[in-house]
Amino acid sequence: MRSHSDVVIIGGGVIGTSIAYQLASQGTSVTIIERDSIASHASGFSGGLLNPTSETGNLVPLHHQSFEMHKELLENVQEESGVDAQVIYMPHIELALTEEDVPLQRKELERISEFTKFKSEWLEPEDVWKLEPRISKDIFGSVLVEDVIILDSYNFTMAMSTAAEKRGVEIVLREATGIVYEKDRAVGVMIGQDQISCDAVVMALGPWSGNASLWLDIDIPIAPQKGELVRLEGLDPPLGFHLRAYHGDNTCAVYQKADGLIWLGATNVDGAGFDTSLSNEALEKISTTAIRMMPELESHRLVLQTACLRPVTPDKDPILGRVPGKEALFIATGTGGQGILLSPVVGKAIADLVSTGETDIDIDQFSLERFS
Repeated sequence: MRSHSDVVIIGGGVIGTSIAYQLASQGTSVTIIERDSIASHASGFSGGLLNPTSETGNLVPLHHQSFEMHKELLENVQEESGVDAQVIYMPHIELALTEEDVPLQRKELERISEFTKFKSEWLEPEDVWKLEPRISKDIFGSVLVEDVIILDSYNFTMAMSTAAEKRGVEIVLREATGIVYEKDRAVGVMIGQDQISCDAVVMALGPWSGNASLWLDIDIPIAPQKGELVRLEGLDPPLGFHLRAYHGDNTCAVYQKADGLIWLGATNVDGAGFDTSLSNEALEKISTTAIRMMPELESHRLVLQTACLRPVTPDKDPILGRVPGKEALFIATGTGGQGILLSPVVGKAIADLVSTGETDIDIDQFSLERFS
């Protein structure tokens, strides 16, 4: 382990590795400290959907900016790392499962149609079945959006970290235990009894960010949100669309990835703490909606069910930027279920802040100061 790096990043998920890659691209020496292993939590278990048109709220500009950055970044990091992120471009279909859903979906179409880089249109049921006859005959139309991206989130994060390593980033698989200060300036990170000195520290601890509040004397209002996904044996011929629908209080997506499996999900459960045990309730909830969308799935074998924890804030927006009251200390967390999509734009914004003190990417409203 190095005794000194220009920047130490605590956390080896997709956000931490993206920041490291961007910093290393600028010639900065970087060390990532990761307690477990790269992409061993939410970054490795995400569904891997990149669809900025489905998002609303304050983050919309960043979602779209990051989606465009992904197109170039995916090509570069796969080439540099030799890791296949299993990228597929495919249309997205938002199904109206009830007659009451139709006006809501048409309103959604009006919103999505404002994004000129995406082609979108309304499909009547007959049009949907022409595209995919295995979709339920009990539907009332859909919104079609072309094209979104599906990738393997674990492979993408590994591609990012491997490309970062090839640019000189060091990855240390140990637990950070504190931050070293001179007055209020971060000058190092403790790893057990060892210390690595640095010029700046970035905290990208995901759902464990709240534990670092003791290192800062500032509350970091992050809580874990539990999400479960289900994988089934694949369809033949493969499903060529990302399907999503609302069924009661549940939202479910159905899509076939490059691994050949059908992915279903995902649940969003707040207040479960750090519990990652698998639940029959989630399996039933996901499966019921998926079968409602595509009845043939009822006969497909369950291959895997997974659970992970996502970092969320009280207002559901991320925390990005400088830590107030501290110098050379930065934070990037709270991306919820959109960490994979947001990773390029967050990586660039934080890297710019660390290296130059400013960024052209508008993240001011996501400062930790809004919770003080």
